[in-house]
Amino acid sequence: MLHDKRTLKLALLLVVVLIAAACLAAVGQALAADSGSPAPAASSTGGKVQLKIGWMGEPDNLNPFIGYEDASYEIWSLNYDYLFNTYPDGSHGPELALERPTAENGGISADGKVYTVKIRSGVKWQDGQPLTASDVAFTYNFIVQKQIWNWTPLTAGIKEAVAVDPTTVKIICDYPKADIATCTLPIVPEHVWKDVSGWIAQNTYQAKPPLIGSGPFQVTEFKRKGYVKMVRNPYYWGQQPAVDEIYFQNYQNADILAQELKNGTLDAAAGMPRAQFEGLKSDKTFGTVAWNCLNFDYLNFNCCTGPSKGNPVLQDVQFRRALATAIDKDKLIQVACGGYGVVGTTVLTPDTWANPDYHWSPSADQAYTFDIEKAKQILEDAGYKDTNGDGTREDKSGKPIKIRLWAAADLLAQQSDGKLITGWWKELGINVDYQIMDVGSIDDHFWNYEGDTYVPDYDTYLENTTGFLDPGQTVPWWTTEQIGNWNEGCWSNAEFDKLNTEQASIMDPDQRVKVMDRMQEIMYSELPLSVLDYPKALQAYDTTKWTGWTPLKLGNGAPGPVFGSSFNRETYLNLKPVAQSKTSGGGISTTTIVIIVVAAVVVVAVIVWLVVRRRTGKRVTEEA
Repeated sequence: MLHDKRTLKLALLLVVVLIAAACLAAVGQALAADSGSPAPAASSTGGKVQLKIGWMGEPDNLNPFIGYEDASYEIWSLNYDYLFNTYPDGSHGPELALERPTAENGGISADGKVYTVKIRSGVKWQDGQPLTASDVAFTYNFIVQKQIWNWTPLTAGIKEAVAVDPTTVKIICDYPKADIATCTLPIVPEHVWKDVSGWIAQNTYQAKPPLIGSGPFQVTEFKRKGYVKMVRNPYYWGQQPAVDEIYFQNYQNADILAQELKNGTLDAAAGMPRAQFEGLKSDKTFGTVAWNCLNFDYLNFNCCTGPSKGNPVLQDVQFRRALATAIDKDKLIQVACGGYGVVGTTVLTPDTWANPDYHWSPSADQAYTFDIEKAKQILEDAGYKDTNGDGTREDKSGKPIKIRLWAAADLLAQQSDGKLITGWWKELGINVDYQIMDVGSIDDHFWNYEGDTYVPDYDTYLENTTGFLDPGQTVPWWTTEQIGNWNEGCWSNAEFDKLNTEQASIMDPDQRVKVMDRMQEIMYSELPLSVLDYPKALQAYDTTKWTGWTPLKLGNGAPGPVFGSSFNRETYLNLKPVAQSKTSGGGISTTTIVIIVVAAVVVVAVIVWLVVRRRTGKRVTEEA
């Protein structure tokens, strides 16, 4: 009997040991899985790590000498390198320059007109050919000599660029160039572009994938109204990203965009509706940011005093002031921006620069505060009256005033603005012909030529744009020489032109900002355009799948974007996928390990209790 009891206890103890060993082995396996290489939590196909970003837009043209949409600049910033890559707060990111020119290192000549730049050695184009100083010089000269319109504000004052040797380029200017280090031009390969004429380059040339640049990613596919695909550049000279492929997915419906971010189809998204954004802000899965950098909504007035098909009343600054006074900018922000925006004043955005801040704000007595009655009085005093009582004011020749107001079909916020503005102007007694038009049609009316004569054919239209990083590259859009090009208002002011020439060569930022302030003040008073607001762009990104989202640094501590800014290459270089749990393809989670351990303890405790109970029961029986 004693032998049988001992045998039973030994057998039960052996079971306990085996179960405990199995549980501990499972724990060991879990820990080993967690310490190994993590499986990508991000999208993965064929072992490639894919980043999928959704946006309400797409590049208008992959050709860096034609495109002008923000999406185009974002693509170029990843496909190409800049010689200098300066950020709004004054710091700088990855750039071809190995050393920035200073007077101390001999990079700036005594007269301040020649800049000698050392570039990185060993850099290759995405087709494997070497990138040298000759390519840098070619890019600058191509833009300057061919007068490539969308980059001329950045190259103003440059005479030529010369390759001294494979890693040294000299940029020779007409005057000390204050914005030399903020000249963010995409450097293009000479062997691709050398046989392309300037006219073709900026008018008809189709840059087809794969684009050849030197940036960390390369465009390999572009399907209009579909997506842009970029793949990692194995030749990239800098930090190699963990991401193998990026898909920028175009969406026509903002609600669907937000939903596909929520369900994991997308890793990040920009342009979702305010209501959806509010929900994402409280979801711990996502990081969110509402930001503005250099972007503004505006109403453009045709001020042309030369050949024009615009209504001549718009040449009168008093008439433009009346129209500006009859716009409730706070209302526009609430309706069109969903509350995410700041009232606009000038073309240089607030909270962008620091030390100094180039944004100028009008005083209380200068500001165009919304006041319909005051606007009516301005028109009365200027001689625009309703003499026959039919509700429509006449111009000074007695003709009823009719203003064409246009909004672009792809700018939904501006369409809301247009409806509101139409209502306010009609209260003034202005007959408004409001139309939503294709952006190409608006452009055709703006760049209207009759033979060789420029004859702008519009009155007013709503637009959104993003300025250049250096304020001295944006404000000159409205100089006289830019009429028919960047100067959409066809406006001319002699003092403004003179000040622009001055600011371009002022190397002391504290002195330069004073000139820039005066230029903004003139524009605000004369109103070639009315800046309506600084809209906040809304973006959200998955922080459970990815680590390394890196905000762009803005002045005054303002929140910056993590993508979509055309400056912020860091996010794409820093992003790494986060490991998932074993059940979803990665290592076993800590929670699973805890459950295994607890289960093992419970099993052991139960078996021990059974052994003790059986032994006690036998004793009672024998004694009985």
